[in-house]
Amino acid sequence: MATRPATRLAIRRWPPWASSNPGALRLAGLGLVGLHLTLIVKVTGSPDQLALSLLFWGAVGAQVQQHWPDRLARSRPALLLGAALVGGLMLKAWHLEATETAFVRLFPLAAWAGWWLLGQGWRWLPWGPTWALVLTLSVPPRALPLLLQTVLGERIRTATAAIAAFDLHYVGFEVVHQGSFIQLPGGTVEVEFACTGAALLGLLLQVSVLLAAMAQGRGLARLAGWSVAIAALLSTVRVALMAAVVDNPAVFQFWHSASGGQIVTLVALGWLGWLGFRSPSPRGVEGGDSV
Repeated sequence: MATRPATRLAIRRWPPWASSNPGALRLAGLGLVGLHLTLIVKVTGSPDQLALSLLFWGAVGAQVQQHWPDRLARSRPALLLGAALVGGLMLKAWHLEATETAFVRLFPLAAWAGWWLLGQGWRWLPWGPTWALVLTLSVPPRALPLLLQTVLGERIRTATAAIAAFDLHYVGFEVVHQGSFIQLPGGTVEVEFACTGAALLGLLLQVSVLLAAMAQGRGLARLAGWSVAIAALLSTVRVALMAAVVDNPAVFQFWHSASGGQIVTLVALGWLGWLGFRSPSPRGVEGGDSV
């Protein structure tokens, strides 16, 4: 009895290249990152935002290498929506005005959403830490300072001035504290809200999310608490230092300017980074513990 050779039925997929390695998708992701960094340079001109974006995109790229699949999404609506989102971003960036800084800030969120739809469709796991990174990067830098100034502005100014005055009194200065004013024999300093460290706190909280994402989401609460402590401590020390040198205009202006602020920021970032990487070893790993 003759038998027919078995035939294999080909199942048509959409899109036709869905089972292939999406090298073009990875190149598109690199292109979006490069476009974002270019927009930062041309529109905002902020070196701090550029450096922070490089760190965040590096962490996102590391997580993509761990979890990214070897094919595009199989959902046609997700592919179409992702392509439309990425295409719209590129078209808007081509005609972007120099004053549209909000678009630059929200660009990472929209770019990641479009890229993620192209590669993942509607699957959310295991991308929680990556979404946290992108959302944190997209937060406007003045969001937290504006919120704190609206809710607790005067109290934070008064508390900063009080702690700075106590520090000066402790080291031997004759100081009088009245509200947000610090009076010394050489002059009087008023603590404005910009000197309270609220902007520094926002930056440290962003870096805390970055460090926690690198540690698989562990230690975020601890790093956030340290961020509050570091921002409060360094801001009061800076205010006390400016009050101590108020009779020296050159030194006062240095610490009051962006140069002094950059020094404080670098110290704060180094301190938080040291705390972030100084995580205790799991019990039993390094002590030779045995059961």
